[in-house]
Amino acid sequence: MWGSSIIPGKYIDPEKLSMALDILRSRGLSFDEAFMLCPNPFIHEQINRIYDIVYDYCRFINIMIHVNDLTRIKIGVISEDDGILIISDSFPKLNEQRNNILALESHGFDKIEILFPVIPGANDSDITDVLKFCRVRGLRLRFIGGPPLDERLDISSIFSRLKDVDLGEPCGYFMGCYSRRMAFYRDFPFQVLSRYYRDPCNIVYMNNANLVGKCPLSEEMYRVEELSKVDPTKCKCPLNPKTLTLIPKVKISFLTGNGVEIHEEELEILDMIDRNWSIRYIAEKLGISHTSVRIKLLNLQRSLSMKLIKKDPISGRISLTDAGRKIVERYRSLKSNYAKFT
Repeated sequence: MWGSSIIPGKYIDPEKLSMALDILRSRGLSFDEAFMLCPNPFIHEQINRIYDIVYDYCRFINIMIHVNDLTRIKIGVISEDDGILIISDSFPKLNEQRNNILALESHGFDKIEILFPVIPGANDSDITDVLKFCRVRGLRLRFIGGPPLDERLDISSIFSRLKDVDLGEPCGYFMGCYSRRMAFYRDFPFQVLSRYYRDPCNIVYMNNANLVGKCPLSEEMYRVEELSKVDPTKCKCPLNPKTLTLIPKVKISFLTGNGVEIHEEELEILDMIDRNWSIRYIAEKLGISHTSVRIKLLNLQRSLSMKLIKKDPISGRISLTDAGRKIVERYRSLKSNYAKFT
């Protein structure tokens, strides 16, 4: 369940909200989470009443608030079980508010998350600064490809090139519409969120004009009184037209002058070795045995008649030779160019 402000100076009517939720519950619908998308929900004169109504229908409430508005949070209104999603699009702004974040933690709020919007071409150092900031402070962190339901490119490719970052596979959804991927910066877990529609997406949205629809992008919005005849959960998804969509899918491999092909899985193995992954961890990532990884590397070196990996005599860790690193650099360059197709 989402609630949002779209018209300045207007607020959700608590009675309309209660009526809408009653109708939806009579249809057997229930909600785990509610997201308040208003720029600052605490300026609502009846915010306490809004909270009481939402708590009757949802297990958890998540407040989205800009990092510059942290001082406006009303501690007495929200519960320690609520999620506080702090939106910041700049590391300096986030760093300036570190004491206000600490003040929230000192009041017992431990479900504080940083939502950091990222666009393609973003500065790697800014992303790394945010990772270090949240890692040191133990804050949950999600990088997001833009505002909720904004159509942006998949930002996963940005993180795949960062040093000391391991990007996992998709593992569920956030807010009902974002594809969620776990990632790790050294030993620090964080999430990468990408736009991805679901059918059904399990979202119901109410704006501050007291109209109800499927989501903020829906053209079909209904007055609360009409909900007895219309089911907003069955409205057409604006991001998922019922038409066949074909998206190019590119697989990268190299062919040497004498006809030897370096397949993508072999390129991925070399790439992960250069990121200081162990053979055992690489094997788990690819779903094969560590023996198979070693055999692939030996066969590739034999086919190319050159050494691609070397072993440190003291630590025993393996790394790439200059020849292996050149192959990986060429692979990463191509992968970056075709990021949205790989």
